[in-house]
Amino acid sequence: MGWRCAAPGLIVVLVKLTGTSLFLAFVPQIFPGGNFSFAPEENCTVLQTTQSLPQRPTAHPSEVTTTARVQVQQLRWESYGEKSYGFSEEMLEWSASRMECLDHSSDLVIIKDRKEMEFLRNKTRAADYFIGLEYSVEGNKWLWLDGTETKGNLFTMKPNKVDIDCATLRGGEVSPTSCHQRSHWICEKRNG
Repeated sequence: MGWRCAAPGLIVVLVKLTGTSLFLAFVPQIFPGGNFSFAPEENCTVLQTTQSLPQRPTAHPSEVTTTARVQVQQLRWESYGEKSYGFSEEMLEWSASRMECLDHSSDLVIIKDRKEMEFLRNKTRAADYFIGLEYSVEGNKWLWLDGTETKGNLFTMKPNKVDIDCATLRGGEVSPTSCHQRSHWICEKRNG
């Protein structure tokens, strides 16, 4: 009779142990990085109002443009000369791409010479990558993020169309593109 009373208790203990072990087995997938606090960390989702994007006509006056920061895979970094270049595996809009670079203490790539262009040409044959080139409506010309103009001997830029204010690089060819289009991107920072 003692065994009949103990059997249900043993079954409950076994079920609880099984459930606990399954929970512990899946905790790393549920809480990557051991973040049990639910506090924001570096690559968490944060909604931000985008002030820097060009304003587009809205259907409703109370409509607000927002950008969601999503967890992005690490960049694939490669050194060349005095710089390191981070190539994204994912695709984002231009402003979100730039924010990802800034989060890595870098910025979108600024191409200064033919050797750098040749290095990037070999790395960008399979996809379009955002670079640090923007169209200045005031100056009616293309400018790098550091405010310098493009050098005519590096590449030719196609004429600009309305709402095409950013640029992508693919296999050495620079093309104007919408800043709102999703694309890969290249970050750049000095070594050391």
